[in-house]
Amino acid sequence: MLKNPLHYLASRIFLWFWLVILATVAATLLIARGLPEQTEIRRLPPAMQHQLHAAARFYGDAHSLEDLLQRLERRRQGRWLLVDPERQQVLNPAGLPRQFDHNWLTELSDLEQPRLLHHSNLLLAGPIAIEVEGQALALYQQRQRPQQPWWQLNALPQSLLLLSLFLISAIASLFLAISITRPLRELLHSYQHFAAGDLSKRSRALAKRNDELGTLGRGFNTMAERISGLLQAQQRLLRDVSHELRTPLTRAQLALALEERQGQGKQLPRLQYELEQVDALLDELLTYSRLNSGHYPFEQEPLDLSELMQELVDSSQLEAEHKQQTIHLDCPANIELRADKRLLCRALENILRNALKYSPEGSSIQCQLKVVDSKLHISICDQGCGVPATELEAIFTPFYRVSDSRSSDTGGFGLGLAIAAESIRHHGGQLQASLNQPQGLCLSLTLPFSHHSPLEERSNAKQ
Repeated sequence: MLKNPLHYLASRIFLWFWLVILATVAATLLIARGLPEQTEIRRLPPAMQHQLHAAARFYGDAHSLEDLLQRLERRRQGRWLLVDPERQQVLNPAGLPRQFDHNWLTELSDLEQPRLLHHSNLLLAGPIAIEVEGQALALYQQRQRPQQPWWQLNALPQSLLLLSLFLISAIASLFLAISITRPLRELLHSYQHFAAGDLSKRSRALAKRNDELGTLGRGFNTMAERISGLLQAQQRLLRDVSHELRTPLTRAQLALALEERQGQGKQLPRLQYELEQVDALLDELLTYSRLNSGHYPFEQEPLDLSELMQELVDSSQLEAEHKQQTIHLDCPANIELRADKRLLCRALENILRNALKYSPEGSSIQCQLKVVDSKLHISICDQGCGVPATELEAIFTPFYRVSDSRSSDTGGFGLGLAIAAESIRHHGGQLQASLNQPQGLCLSLTLPFSHHSPLEERSNAKQ
């Protein structure tokens, strides 16, 4: 069953623009027909005055009126007009053009001052007085511009002109409709392939345009890139979760098998450790999932960030002393803001422990806190092996490790920095990684900060 042509966008665009063009042409023709053609009267140029006076001398010696009319006709029919000035009657009307207006003779009736009348492509000069058989007559010279070539619009018949405009408007409207709908069909084709599972499909040609359709194509490509990235990240996350869970569960099963054989309880601590690892991984997965989906119970409260940083450094001293590492804290006092203390503390702790974990023995970790332009800047820099510059953004991806090894020697589950980045984002800030010169990695976070102290506000309220 054939569809109604009006159900297609191309047909509707074509009909709409075609009707608009035809209506515009029709209105233009009607207005042009209703407007009178402009007529101008000017001073007679000297060259034409000379021609009129020469003609008066030549035709003035005619023996009779009939002789004069014959001379005018032999000369060039329609070139000269002979007028009876008393009755304003043209004596040789055969040469009059179709658009001739007899009122022009009234406008040019002053025999003492000949002038030039210009109307459309007709020029009328005169009058010049001559006398034949005692009768005073007026002589006018008329000129017409040459006939326009056939390819000029003015030379075309009105019916042919309308038909030409009709065909040209139809072709232009059809071209416009196709130029709009063709890229949309390309976008539909790309969408259908993408929806069918071809995640690499993009709208290449449409995205190169510099108009709204090009913006639509680039928007589709951006959406496709993000969806493809999210699906790949989801698949990678599922693979990593299954891998991370399989390892401690396998070891737990091995401990259970050994315990069944030995029956002395020696494998119970090992079993407990592996189950604690599974529980810790599930806790981090749940935290990251809630943060990433926006369902984390975000609770802000006034806190002293200077005191929080000092507590984190103090609690990490034992781990640092085990590797002969030192932690240097550069932090002004009384840096107070509103934040989710548990979430922010977890983010900072993950960053600090990451620096301790990957720094060599005998190295130092620099922690700095400062306020610049109503923003709070915290940087934690280590002297470890660092990260390749091309992978600085990737370290905030869940389960990402620079090393290809999946063993526990690389440390952790690969969720700490991902949770830290999401935590900072929930506070309206940003976490970035950069290389520490000459060696190591710097993690810098930025938080919005107001110099108005929430702790002072709370203490004032209590008073």
